[in-house]
Amino acid sequence: MTLGLVLSGVVPPMRTLFLFPAQLIAAMCAGAVVKVMFPGDIAATNTSLSPSTSVVQGVFIEMFMTAELVFVVLMLAAEKSKDTFIAPIGIGLALFVAMMGGTYRISSPHTSSLDSDTDLKQASFTPVAP
Repeated sequence: MTLGLVLSGVVPPMRTLFLFPAQLIAAMCAGAVVKVMFPGDIAATNTSLSPSTSVVQGVFIEMFMTAELVFVVLMLAAEKSKDTFIAPIGIGLALFVAMMGGTYRISSPHTSSLDSDTDLKQASFTPVAP
């Protein structure tokens, strides 16, 4: 998302140098908060492909869902108009549509960063079998 906003000229590149590490740190902190708040094994929240979905299909599904969300954000929030104040509704609906289309095939998170976060908290990375 940040890369799309920089390439479109909405966010200055210098600000991105601060935003990108801050976003990574915030994702790790959010994973730590989830681990502390909810009892049990945090590995239950990991993303996994359905048995009928190959790794290549999972990559393309994730790519199309992310592209759809980036496009919606650029069109609704980055493009300034008198209707920008209702952009969160459109972005939420776009995220809902993307999640409904991809949840069965790639479990839940919309981006890989959400999943790698739980891998960091449980300190184990399970490789994907070919």
